[in-house]
Amino acid sequence: MWPMNNKRGFTLIEVLISITILTVIMIVVYQAFTASTDGIRRAEAVDELNSMARVVFGRLMDDISGAYLSGKDLIFIGETRRNKGLPQDSLNLTSLTNELIVRDAKETEVHETGYYLKENIDINKRGTAMEKAAVALYRRDKKVIGNEPPLEGGTDYLLADEIAGLRFSYFDGAKWKDTWDSRITKALPKAVEVEIILFDADKKERAFKTIIDVPMGNR
Repeated sequence: MWPMNNKRGFTLIEVLISITILTVIMIVVYQAFTASTDGIRRAEAVDELNSMARVVFGRLMDDISGAYLSGKDLIFIGETRRNKGLPQDSLNLTSLTNELIVRDAKETEVHETGYYLKENIDINKRGTAMEKAAVALYRRDKKVIGNEPPLEGGTDYLLADEIAGLRFSYFDGAKWKDTWDSRITKALPKAVEVEIILFDADKKERAFKTIIDVPMGNR
């Protein structure tokens, strides 16, 4: 007579409990992985945003700190405007530069430079979720002074895209002003405050500010 086999398989309830526990564990692991990935993505987006702000501020600092006004057709003109509640200021100035590379070239050591925002058609055509239209920051560089009237000519370069706003303020030694026109003041401001508003990874506005001294304006 064969001995009885007391071994038995899993019941349906035990199988269901095991599947439930395994599912919970998988959900926890997935959520942890998603949170970690999202954290990395956000950190990279913040770093990219800060990097863009540094590049723009660096370019502006080079031009504004070298602002120069002694001579014909030299200007420092800052205008203000708003679009959909956001600042879209512009600045045109003549600035001393150390970019003269070619000997006996027609380029002068004083360049006329402009900063302005223009609608970024390529970005807006993508149908992003931003309520406000993205604009791009351009830098205009005219290397030869005198051949064309001020505020005209030069080459435009894209400096940064998906910008929300740009604001300039000008310090005259007593108070900050929203605009500046050297054709009227016959002088340079003593300092310029620059505010750049960028879109973060969540398409929310994030502002960066800095103040740039104008050495020639303090003489």
